[in-house]
Amino acid sequence: MPDSSAVPNGSVQALKVADHSPSRVLVLFHLGDQLAAFPMEDVERIAPMAELARPAGLPSVVEGILNWSGRAVPVLRLDRLLPLPSVSFGLYSMLIVLRGVSDGRVAVPVDRVSEIVTVLARNLLQVSAENSFNGCSQATVLVKERPVPILSPARILVQRERETLSEFGRVAQMRLQNWEAGNS
Repeated sequence: MPDSSAVPNGSVQALKVADHSPSRVLVLFHLGDQLAAFPMEDVERIAPMAELARPAGLPSVVEGILNWSGRAVPVLRLDRLLPLPSVSFGLYSMLIVLRGVSDGRVAVPVDRVSEIVTVLARNLLQVSAENSFNGCSQATVLVKERPVPILSPARILVQRERETLSEFGRVAQMRLQNWEAGNS
């Protein structure tokens, strides 16, 4: 039987699995009324909302560009990529920095990250690509009796969107480097 214990900061809980069955660690987050998860192996960092650069000509799915230690990280709006109601982000919103979406990193703003949980692989209900929007949900799991879709960062964007985002990221990185070189 899993037992729950608080992580040192007290705001995120982890589930410890007592047996040695294969398991998955998930980052659970809220986006409006929707609870969803990303596999922990795809999450590089969870950060507080930051001021974003918003150069002219951004696609509507790109909220802005995060300057993360000199690296340009596009910030994508899941509520505009997926069929979800529009969400307003504020001071207490969070950014989840992901690997595996395009050539580099991307971040997604969420209302809050609620938990990091470990679930047994046998408790995952696999979802075929045809049964979710863009095939981005790889599985569903029950967490506290609530179904939670597990999103695949690699499937959030279609191939053409990934290519466009990669090129956009390269241009944004070049602009950021030029800007910082001019301020030296």
